[in-house]
Amino acid sequence: MSEIIDLTYPVKDSMLVYPQTERPTFSWIGRANSEGYNLTRSTMLVHTGTHVDSPLHYVADGVTIDSMPLSHFYGEAVLFHVKADPAGQEVFIRDICVDPDDIPEETIFVLHTGIDVHAESDLYNRLFPVPSFELIDLLIKKRIRAYMTDATSIDYVEDKPSPRHKKILGAGIPIVENLANLTRLGSNFMFKMCALPLLLEGREGSPCRAIAIVE
Repeated sequence: MSEIIDLTYPVKDSMLVYPQTERPTFSWIGRANSEGYNLTRSTMLVHTGTHVDSPLHYVADGVTIDSMPLSHFYGEAVLFHVKADPAGQEVFIRDICVDPDDIPEETIFVLHTGIDVHAESDLYNRLFPVPSFELIDLLIKKRIRAYMTDATSIDYVEDKPSPRHKKILGAGIPIVENLANLTRLGSNFMFKMCALPLLLEGREGSPCRAIAIVE
């Protein structure tokens, strides 16, 4: 029987967010004891919490989130763990596997950097590892369907040109950031991944509900 593991952070108005961005807000528009129903208004950035970046996020004429085939977000995935503790380092191929052939082609690539141990702490936005260009080039060559990670970004906060985003998204590969609970999966472990974005017309990203389906 399959087990479903939730890989999504809860969205709340007190949550840790990426530096210099807004937290989500929630307010009651209707309450059952007055209007006869409960109704909430929410305001949030589409890159809040566990979310998807489409190419349009950093590519001027890139593909929008609603135009991306859902096959990018559902299917066979392989999880790799960074061997060292998170310290803001670059992640090279040797840091996650012995042989580049261990990374299968045309699958969803999931990277556990270990930064989740600092969730809701300022260290979460300071110590997350980022992929090296050596690793990115290999993943593009492998034609991965998506790059997914527990980190809040794949570029350093201070690296405003965001070259890693531009390279991966420029290759037509979407990115999912802020995955939770990856420690519940084994290293180099193949499973079904599902991280479907909302159908936001013409937008560059979307929140998603990410899950692992383990046989």
